[in-house]
Amino acid sequence: MSDLPSHIVDRVETRAAKVADRQRVAQEARAEHEQQQRARDEKTERLKAMRLARDAQT
Repeated sequence: MSDLPSHIVDRVETRAAKVADRQRVAQEARAEHEQQQRARDEKTERLKAMRLARDAQT
């Protein structure tokens, strides 16, 4: 890329940085969503176990 004009190189670098930033933000969002989903599943499992234990006592 050394034979390209500097403004073209700047544009390519800026575009690459934006793409990398979008990928990072998307990965963080996916991780947060997965964590929330795990927490919800664990809570559901805990509540179901409590309900089954309560129903077994009656």
